[in-house]
Amino acid sequence: MPITAYCKKCARDVPPGDVCPHCGGKLPKSALRVAWCADHTPVRDWMNWNAVMRLVLPVLLAVLVLILALEGLAGGLEGIAALLRGGLLFSLLGLLALTAAGLLLAFILQGDDLQDCVVDGRGIHIQQYLPEPTTLKLLLRLKSPRLLEGYDPTEGILLIGQKELAWKDIARVQLWPEKTLILLYAPAWWMRLALPCTPFNYEDCLTFIQEKLGRKKGVMLPAELAAPPAPKPAKAAPVKAQQLSMADIPPAAEPPAPSPEAEKPEDFVPLADVLAEIKEQESKPE
Repeated sequence: MPITAYCKKCARDVPPGDVCPHCGGKLPKSALRVAWCADHTPVRDWMNWNAVMRLVLPVLLAVLVLILALEGLAGGLEGIAALLRGGLLFSLLGLLALTAAGLLLAFILQGDDLQDCVVDGRGIHIQQYLPEPTTLKLLLRLKSPRLLEGYDPTEGILLIGQKELAWKDIARVQLWPEKTLILLYAPAWWMRLALPCTPFNYEDCLTFIQEKLGRKKGVMLPAELAAPPAPKPAKAAPVKAQQLSMADIPPAAEPPAPSPEAEKPEDFVPLADVLAEIKEQESKPE
């Protein structure tokens, strides 16, 4: 199933958009998710074998080292050589073969189950359902038979477990394209969850993971999941103050030279001469 939006009002997945096409409710961006259901056969799942063997093999190796160390302290190198010739390695290999045979039988008797997978804005969620549960199936899966108390025969399936992994806890991601499997580690040296995708939603899940973890520092990702760096906004060039040098300042304009006419003083007649002339004109007979 491609990327959808989960409408809480309708309690179902609808095509992505701003509103639900059925009830008209708002669909926030956090409602986007990829949801699907996958059949799971334990005996054919390599991750089931891996989950047990990564515990059994270190224990057998520790037992071998401990036995050799004790024999070396007691009998030296000759004691260690005699112990190896005596069939210690074959005994441990036989024990490993018996363990593998027991696991094979247990996985077959467990029966198939259904895995309801969801990848959303919070993280990755897997719910495991067991069809036609029995006490034996639950015990072989290391589940309590008390789970049968909540079993409804009309539904035909029983929720037996769920796994959740938040985006902030993921430290490493590995891809297994041939099996459309995504391996998630938290911390980087411990696999916490194997996400079984289908050929129809594998690419959508990768897109979701790239969006959530592609630019997150400290997360080990395959090259195809590393998102390109976000474009930086263009910064405006700062306005620099213009610095004027003495050479840039234009020379001051010289005042115009005075004209020769302006240099000549105007004719000046004293006031006493003017009054004398007036009196002289009044004394003349008409």
